[in-house]
Amino acid sequence: MSPTLSAVLHAAERHQGLACFDTAEHETIVTWGESEPHTEVHTWQAFVRENLRVTQEIGDRYSGGVVGWLGYESGAAVERMPAPVGPRRTHDVCLWRTDGAIVRDHHTGRWRVHGTGSFREAAEHLLARASISTEGTPRQKANPKTGLPNPSRPARYQDSVRRVLDHVRAGDVYQVSLAWEHEPIVVGSGLQTWLKLRRQNPALRGCYLRIGGTEILSNSPELFLELDPQTRTVRSIPIKGTAPVSEGSDSRTRLEESAKERAELTMIVDLVRNDLGRIATPGSVIAHPRTIRQCGDLWHAEQLVEARVVDSLDAVDVVSSTFPPGSVTGAPKVRAMQVIAELEDGPRGVYTGAIGWFANNGGAHLNVAIRTATVQDGQASFHVGAGIVADSDPQAEWDETLAKAKALKEALHP
Repeated sequence: MSPTLSAVLHAAERHQGLACFDTAEHETIVTWGESEPHTEVHTWQAFVRENLRVTQEIGDRYSGGVVGWLGYESGAAVERMPAPVGPRRTHDVCLWRTDGAIVRDHHTGRWRVHGTGSFREAAEHLLARASISTEGTPRQKANPKTGLPNPSRPARYQDSVRRVLDHVRAGDVYQVSLAWEHEPIVVGSGLQTWLKLRRQNPALRGCYLRIGGTEILSNSPELFLELDPQTRTVRSIPIKGTAPVSEGSDSRTRLEESAKERAELTMIVDLVRNDLGRIATPGSVIAHPRTIRQCGDLWHAEQLVEARVVDSLDAVDVVSSTFPPGSVTGAPKVRAMQVIAELEDGPRGVYTGAIGWFANNGGAHLNVAIRTATVQDGQASFHVGAGIVADSDPQAEWDETLAKAKALKEALHP
């Protein structure tokens, strides 16, 4: 019998840095590394390039390379955004080297192992252990009083929405993605919480990372960037527009027909096209039609944008030229980030950054770190946000953030 995902992850917890990516409907990737992570913001590009080993096996999308996250505030190293201030819960950048991967085919239930000889040996041992042990990580008893909403939060957020609308009317911005941070929630095992979230509300770009005493639980539906090293094609799928599935088919129809939601996505698609234009061959940037997709308990509007990367540039250049993701900043990007710094209470951390990998074969895959929690010392923290445009209603935007937080909160609570 094939080992369960939870058993494989349990067996892999002894490693220094563990990562599990649900990168698409058809596969899951598990990888780990033993080296100390790189956490210096201004040298992450050099670290990635120095640690890619192009002579490694490259049969799968990821068979070794560099994994981790770029937090939102790390954008100050590559874009004209306000200098990050305030204490962080974890590093703005955290990347580490891995020498292989275990890939599970969701359709057949089979595992493939790729990487160096030593990684393969460790992976086979891990799979053998997992096949005879399904022990989970024990959960701590949660405090039911933890995570109660701050009664002033709705009014404060809606007031910030009104201030964004003032900026829009003044012509400073067209759109700002405004977020707020939920009160911390006590959890037991971050891993078991993510597995629960994965079962209850699966996401195409979900992932789990553990490095030292920090766990990152991501239920993201959104693709920031995917670079195919063979075709040199880069893809981005920004999301703008949300409606609860629980409200029935009329909810999907309203989202599909909403002029406001359509305009909101169009603004961001134009921004993404501009960002990709920095690294694309002339005339290769293409925006595909808007589509509506169910992402767990929500409907989302999204739009694929793709381009062909200039031959002299690599995945690091692509990410550096487009980060932070436009869908979680606003437009124009630089001015929107200034408004975010002015109105939000503190740093975002991993939230609205990117989580993923740079592969030995020259490819890359990173999500937009939304629906994402950081777990440290038994407490989970997370943000939620909404895109504010000229005809936004403060109460409706607040309600949208609550809808986005629902699945994550349900998984975090016992």
